[in-house]
Amino acid sequence: MSKRSAVIVIDLLNGFFKKNPTLPDPLNEQGLLKIVRRVIDAGRDVGVNIVFIKDNFLPEEVPIDKHFKIYGPHCVIGTPDAEVVPELDPKPGDFQIRKKHYSAFNSTRLDAVLRELDVRRLYITGAWTEACVQHTVVDAFYLNYEIIVVRDAVSSPHREAHEYALNYMRQYHRAKIVTSDQAIALFKQDPEALNSNALIPPEGENLSYKEWTLASRK
Repeated sequence: MSKRSAVIVIDLLNGFFKKNPTLPDPLNEQGLLKIVRRVIDAGRDVGVNIVFIKDNFLPEEVPIDKHFKIYGPHCVIGTPDAEVVPELDPKPGDFQIRKKHYSAFNSTRLDAVLRELDVRRLYITGAWTEACVQHTVVDAFYLNYEIIVVRDAVSSPHREAHEYALNYMRQYHRAKIVTSDQAIALFKQDPEALNSNALIPPEGENLSYKEWTLASRK
């Protein structure tokens, strides 16, 4: 299964870690990058495909792009902001795919590349949980991928939105929500990896919106 799997790393770019008030940094940024790096390295060691998704825009789009009207210009091609953070150290053989919409599948070659690689299982990491991560998961669901969201390897500037999005993806898009330890165990084909109590909520429960417990309310 390893070669039929891919770690998808969404928008962990220099432009998202600049203390920009219109584009705030994900929470626990250094912890996030360390965990994602650990997942990438463990996956690469056993032949899991590594795919970096890059929120990239042309310089000509700065005055017109709708995202810039919300968040201000960011990740403009030709600037360091448009590149993967050095902590993640992309290697030759990793894929780097540009996007300009929230979903990594929208108007990109991601689906075609994954199908050429015969990938069926996606381990989703990156930022923001309730924006580009969630929109990517929605499209992955409709494209019939097996979806695994690594909960400590995704983040947002908003704790409550992060927790809500995790529950939403599990509830409506059949995403398994796992820890980075579980993901790495899955790389190594541990059949018990998805049966741990670290899943949130436990597999098989069908909680309503009202019953979801957000971490910020604990």
